[in-house]
Amino acid sequence: MRKRVGILAGVFAVLLAVCTLFGCGNTPASGGGSSSASSSSQAASSSSSAKVESTYASAWKKKDGYTLKQVVAMSRHNLRAPQDKTIDTLVKSTPHSWIEWTAGGSELTNKGGVAETIMGEFFRTWLEDEGLIAHNYIPEDGAVRFYSNPRQRTLATTQYFSSGMLPVGNVKVEYHGEYDSRDTVFMPRFFYTSDSYAKAATDQIASQGGNAGLAGLDADLQPSYDLITEVLDYKNSAAFKDGGKELKAGDASYEVKKEEEPKVKGSLATANPLSDALVLQYYEAANDAEAGFGKELSRDQWMQIAAAKNAYGDRRYNSKLVGVDCAHQLVDAISEELGKDGRKFSFLCGHDSNQSSLLHALGVTDYTLPDTIETKTPIGGKILFEIYENASGEQLCNIRYVYATTDQVRALSPLTLVTPPASYDLEFEGIKRNADGMYKLEDVKKLLSDTSAAYDKLATDYPEQQELKQAA
Repeated sequence: MRKRVGILAGVFAVLLAVCTLFGCGNTPASGGGSSSASSSSQAASSSSSAKVESTYASAWKKKDGYTLKQVVAMSRHNLRAPQDKTIDTLVKSTPHSWIEWTAGGSELTNKGGVAETIMGEFFRTWLEDEGLIAHNYIPEDGAVRFYSNPRQRTLATTQYFSSGMLPVGNVKVEYHGEYDSRDTVFMPRFFYTSDSYAKAATDQIASQGGNAGLAGLDADLQPSYDLITEVLDYKNSAAFKDGGKELKAGDASYEVKKEEEPKVKGSLATANPLSDALVLQYYEAANDAEAGFGKELSRDQWMQIAAAKNAYGDRRYNSKLVGVDCAHQLVDAISEELGKDGRKFSFLCGHDSNQSSLLHALGVTDYTLPDTIETKTPIGGKILFEIYENASGEQLCNIRYVYATTDQVRALSPLTLVTPPASYDLEFEGIKRNADGMYKLEDVKKLLSDTSAAYDKLATDYPEQQELKQAA
């Protein structure tokens, strides 16, 4: 069943942005820190952030000889509270108190709504500058599409973004199924499995671990595990006193199970929600000391904490075979949007797992995003497919990852063409950019169609084990 939900968040988002920027925030939890140290740290961060932002300004300038015709954005939701299924674990894993979240478990926080509105406002500025939309644009029928997984954090993200981008556009958000269910387009699970497929997929994942195979998937993460447990004071927690085990690299395993998402088990799975919650607290907390339960951590240390969640999110999908299966419906959805007649802008909102599975399905080359502690799929980040037309009428495509830097998220920095979000061009196996850094649109469309066809061939290429025995 298809449903549409109206946009009601615009005025609230603006008021909340003003409140947040002028000091309204979360109620402090335990920890606390020196206000003067915090002010000094924030001032240094602001100066550093300004230098970083200026380096991205050229990525948002109009391209000489090209006219922007369409943008398709595949977005991750913005800041949320820790997932409700992990809250009990988080409480038991530290003797400290987590910050007071402004939303229920798994839901978009107030700060997440403001951050996404700011990003939507930036897109409005950029697309007006490109001439794709007019000032105070009211879309013609079918010119824009805002489509979300029907979870609170994705629907709210889409609403806030659309309010920022099209404040007078009377945009409606599309979702399929019942509220708080899951649309299969945004469900990165194994749709096809067989014994032979499971073995081939597991072998591809295991290759990331080098000679150690699957056990090596987290071989480089012991420093991350150690720092997480130190910051949490895990050895004095209820979980540890109740028989909890220490996090030890080298115990990873992988599970392929039909109609479920891929799972990396072992210490990496245990560390993932702890790392995730600390990263979210770092974004949300009033100051560095509060974020670290009283510990003043360096940016490098926060990157080390984030390394566990980054690895878990990326390594469970880091196989073209896994991506092709888990993301095939999303691949088809983007393929249908790209070049669609009359469409100017499409916004599809899901999760980091959607972005990771999609990129690996398309054969993305390895990348590490700069100026963010989430180096693969940052909070609120967007994969953009941009169609341009040159003077000869040829259509080309740029594909990049766009995201607010860690400093921009924490400070809720205004985003402008002078101080824009970060931009990182993505590369893919099998297609090449021209001298101006653009892909041929026909090559991108073929990449999408070939990826879709690869899913259709899974049953032939990896038949049920029983069929293999019969054939033998």
